[in-house]
Amino acid sequence: MTDAWTLDEAAQLLDPPMTVEQVRALVVAAGIPSVGYRRGRRGRPAKVYDSAALLQAHAAIAPLLVRSETHQA
Repeated sequence: MTDAWTLDEAAQLLDPPMTVEQVRALVVAAGIPSVGYRRGRRGRPAKVYDSAALLQAHAAIAPLLVRSETHQA
């Protein structure tokens, strides 16, 4: 399997940062399919997404994220 991230991992790793809800919306808007599941210590397995696809979609919206951060400050 390729390098894959959960939504939580993507939210922590992407720069500029995004919330988990924003990453979820990005996945839906960009149509990024899940590439599998990862089992955690407990609970239901988390879906994982191709990190390259997440990075590419994030790069497309990063200028908007930076602009929105500077307008809030």
